[in-house]
Amino acid sequence: MKIRLFKMMIIAALLLVSIPVSVMAESANVSLKDITDKVQGNSVTVEGKTSFEEILIKILRPNNTVFYYDLVLPDSSGNYSTTITLPSNADLGTYTVVVGKGADVVTDPFKVSASNSGSGTGGGGGGVITVPTTNTATIQVSIGGTVTLNGATISFPAGALGSDIKVTVDKLTDASKLPMDILQKLISDVFEITKDKEGLFQKTVTITLPFDKSDLSLEKFDFKLYWLNETTGKWIPLDNQQIDLNKGVVSGTVNHFTKFAVLATEKEQPVEPELALTDIKGHWAEANIVELIKLGAISGYPDHTFKPNNKITRAEFVSVLVKAFNIEPKDGKVYADTANHWAKTAISTAAEQGIVNGFSETTFGPNEPITREQMAAMIVKAAKLPLVTEGKTFTDSSDISAWATSSVATASSKGLIGGYENGSLKPKGNATRAEAVTVILKAISINK
Repeated sequence: MKIRLFKMMIIAALLLVSIPVSVMAESANVSLKDITDKVQGNSVTVEGKTSFEEILIKILRPNNTVFYYDLVLPDSSGNYSTTITLPSNADLGTYTVVVGKGADVVTDPFKVSASNSGSGTGGGGGGVITVPTTNTATIQVSIGGTVTLNGATISFPAGALGSDIKVTVDKLTDASKLPMDILQKLISDVFEITKDKEGLFQKTVTITLPFDKSDLSLEKFDFKLYWLNETTGKWIPLDNQQIDLNKGVVSGTVNHFTKFAVLATEKEQPVEPELALTDIKGHWAEANIVELIKLGAISGYPDHTFKPNNKITRAEFVSVLVKAFNIEPKDGKVYADTANHWAKTAISTAAEQGIVNGFSETTFGPNEPITREQMAAMIVKAAKLPLVTEGKTFTDSSDISAWATSSVATASSKGLIGGYENGSLKPKGNATRAEAVTVILKAISINK
């Protein structure tokens, strides 16, 4: 019991010590062989000599969180060695290896850069490089930590279990016989995670797995991390799911180990509603209205009207714009007059993307009819069009506000916005629902 307590104190002390990446500590009791820079997916071998009977090896990520740690017993000559494999989506930057006991440690930084995923053969000497993998580690569960094994990352909160455990992560070589719903598609390896102690975790652990998102659309599929209930043959989604599409990883929490995988589930496609609007037949914008309704960006009114000639408010235009461009909701600027508005999320998202501005720091004017020059400015930013200084000339070009000159020139040069039969633009006139639909649809076609 005393030995175990002593080990825990060592680990706790080392985990709490923050060691600058730029410092190379020296120790008479521990030596550490220099570690060369790596790329994602490479193996990292930590080796050296020590006079201690046991040492702790820890690797810190660039953000100073724990990537790996383990208690290692040197051989009779004092040599120690362990090999860890970096995941293919490992964070880029400078990692720090810390080896030692208590405050008597040595450190060595190494850089991790992006891997070149392509393959090729050189003249006459091509071959396959086999990267050794590490799939087992001893976890000091009492103090918590994060470990990456065989591509799977597992985070343990302090006190997740009453005793230390050995965790093993294996990848199934043949997943073809596993149960799978007809609407589901396996988009990751199947990871079988086990521990050498029975029982559930007292606190949930977080599991993060990489997945292949190629050829899959968020519009058509839901990506989730699942565990396999081998009694029922059903895949059960983990709790508290977080997905990072840029890194291609998804995480979730669970209180036990079993088989885990990322599945893409095909969404049920909604049946296209019958377009029975009574006031658009023969309207100059009829086709555009029908098309944008089909895209789900705008709709008619409960009385089966669309009111194409009605003015459209700033909030309504932004809402349609965000839906039409499939802009993911974001937490952006919230104005005093949008905090409790029905379009708060759309306006906040557009503000975060730099598409809209308020009249002041506190006022957006969501219920005010949008002007044609305001509409031009928003659509140019949403479509991410490069600004130009010369566009179509209108009889009332002098009425265009200075802040909107480039936006109107860009929108008119791209054919997004035009003038009236008399050659005017009416930049400060209010846009109608039909005009808004037409401008947005034209901008979408440019981006395709």
